[in-house]
Amino acid sequence: MASINDLPNEILEFIFGLIPPYQDLEQCGSVCKRWASLARNVRIRKKAILQKGLMDFNLCWRQEILSGQTPSIAARFAHASSVHRNSMYVFGGASSYDTTFNDLWRFDLSRREWIRPISMGTYPSPKAGASLVCHNDLLVLFGGWRHSYTPFQMCTLFDELHVYNIADNRWTIHNLAFGPPPMTGHSATVHRNKMIVFGGYQNTMENLGTSNDIWVLDLEKLAWKRPTVSDLKPPARYGQFQMAIGEDHILILGGTGGVNRIFNDAWLLDMRNDTWRWRNVQVRNKRGTVTHNWSYPACNIGSKVIVLGPTSPNDFQIVRQHRPANHGLHPPNLGRSRPPNAGDRNRAVEPNIPPRQNPVRPPPPPPPLAPVIPAIPAVPTQNLSPREPEPRPGPSRIPSPNPPAQPVAGPSRSTPSIRSPLYRHQQDDERMLPKRFNEAPSEHGHMAMAAFSVPPTNPPPVHASRERQLERLRKMEEKISAMRRDQREQQEHAAAAATAAIRNALPPALEVAPVTPKRIKRNGLAIYVCDISQLLSNDGKEPTIEWQETKNSGLIAGAPDHFTFSTMVTGNGELIVFGGLNKNPKSESSSVTNSVHFLTVPTTIV
Repeated sequence: MASINDLPNEILEFIFGLIPPYQDLEQCGSVCKRWASLARNVRIRKKAILQKGLMDFNLCWRQEILSGQTPSIAARFAHASSVHRNSMYVFGGASSYDTTFNDLWRFDLSRREWIRPISMGTYPSPKAGASLVCHNDLLVLFGGWRHSYTPFQMCTLFDELHVYNIADNRWTIHNLAFGPPPMTGHSATVHRNKMIVFGGYQNTMENLGTSNDIWVLDLEKLAWKRPTVSDLKPPARYGQFQMAIGEDHILILGGTGGVNRIFNDAWLLDMRNDTWRWRNVQVRNKRGTVTHNWSYPACNIGSKVIVLGPTSPNDFQIVRQHRPANHGLHPPNLGRSRPPNAGDRNRAVEPNIPPRQNPVRPPPPPPPLAPVIPAIPAVPTQNLSPREPEPRPGPSRIPSPNPPAQPVAGPSRSTPSIRSPLYRHQQDDERMLPKRFNEAPSEHGHMAMAAFSVPPTNPPPVHASRERQLERLRKMEEKISAMRRDQREQQEHAAAAATAAIRNALPPALEVAPVTPKRIKRNGLAIYVCDISQLLSNDGKEPTIEWQETKNSGLIAGAPDHFTFSTMVTGNGELIVFGGLNKNPKSESSSVTNSVHFLTVPTTIV
C-alpha cells in the first residue's frame, strides 16, 4: 500500500505550503528529518514569495473574522506588539474613553484567536506608546505615556522597565539607579544581547521635548549605558521606524519633530567601533515615499521596508480641538504653563499624544436632504433673526466681512488633534478667529458652501424666490440621478452580455463562475515599499535606499480603513496589522478598532 512518504519532495512541499505556517507546520517538521527539511524550505519560500509580491505589487488583504465564542481584545491604539514564535503579543494602548490599558494579550496565529494570559508578578502601569521587543523567551517593555486623571495636568511619561517571561508567565519590574529619562514615541531593536533605544519624547530634568539620544540596555545584566556617538546626529524626533541591519547597524526612517515638521529622511548607525557613527542615507525616488512617515505602522521583510500611510497629503489633516469654556480644559501642551515668549524657537514641541476624549457617540442624524446653494442673494436684515449662528469647530476657516464681537461657544466635540503651542488658550482667542461663510453675521445674509456642509443652527427664513431656486435644483438633481442610474444599468447590461458571450464560446468543462470585482476603498491605507538592499554596499559608495513605484496609489481591495497608531508585525509569509485610531474629518468624530488584517500574497492552486 502506498503512503504519503512515497510522494516526491516537490509534491510534499506543495502540500506543506497549504498548511498554516505556524504550529501545524512545526508539528509536520517534527515527524522526521525529511519533513523537517521540507518544512524549513516552505518557510523560506513563503518569505521569498512575499518579498517578490512586494516588488510586483501582487498582494491581497484579508481580515480575520473572529469567533464570538472566544475572548476578544478591547479596541485600542498606540499599543505595543511583538511576535514570538507562533503568537503575536499585544500590550497596553489607549481607548476612546480617556483610559489606558496594562493588559497583555496573545493572538494565536495558528488558530486565529485571542488568548488572555493570566500572568503573575508585578504588572506594568497602564500606558500607551511603549516599546516592546522580544529576546529569546522574554518580552522587554519600556517607556510609555498615560492620560492625566484631572484637567490642567500633564500626561504622565514612564521610565519603567518590565520583563515578561513567556515560559513562566510572570512580569518582573527592574528599578535601575541609572537609565534613560521617562519617554514615549521612541524606537527600539535587539542586537545580540543588547536593546538599542533611540529618540523619543522625553521628560528630563532640564526640559520636556524631543531627543536624538541613544541608550543601550544589556539584556543579560539588565543595566543601562550611554555609548559614545559621533557629533553628526539625526535631528531630534519621535514616532520614527527603527530596524536592525544585521547585528552592527541600525536604520532610522521618518519620524516627527513636532507639528508641521515631518521627517522623510533616513539615517544609518554604525556600531562596529568604540565611537558609534551616524551617516545620512541618500533617499532615491522620493515621489514614491509615504507623505507622513510617522504614526503609521511599518515593518521590514528581508531587504524591503513596508510602510502603511495615506494616499495623499489631504488624508492627514490638522484639526483644532474645541472644548466649552465652562468645562475643565485639557490643555494641548500636556499641562505645562505657556512660555513667556510664544515665538521662542527653542521651546519644546509636544508629541501627538491624543487628547482626552469623551466616549465615542454616534453621529447626529443628517439634516433633511436639500441641495447646497453656492451663492444666495443677500436677504434684508430686517427679516433675519437677531440671534447669530453659533460657531462650530472645523479644519479651516474663511474670513467674513464683519466677524461678530462675542460669538457663542458651540457644542463640545472631542477629536484627536495635532498638539501645538499655537493652540494654547484657544477659548480666549475664539473671538479673534475668522468665521466661515455659513457662520457669517445675520446682517449679511446666509451663505452656504459645499466644501464645509455644516448645517446652520439658526437658518434665515426662506422666501418665495429661494423656494423656486431650491425646487429647480431638486428637479435637476433628480434628473442627474436618473441619468447616472441609466448609465450604471447600461454598463452592467454590457458586462453581463460580454460574460455570457465568453461563457457560450467556452466548452462546458471550461466554464468559469462569474466573479464580482471588489471595490477599492479610497480611504484605506496605502502600501509603500522601500528597497534597502543597497544600504550596505561594499564598493565604497554612500548608503542609499530607494522607494518603489506603486500601482493604484498603493491601494489594494480589502485594505484597512485609514487608522493611525496601529501596529504591523511580520509573520511567516504575511504581515499582521492590528488596532488603530480612525479620525473622520467630516463628522469630527473618532473611533478605535480591534480588527486584525493580514497582508499576504494570493494563493495559487495548480
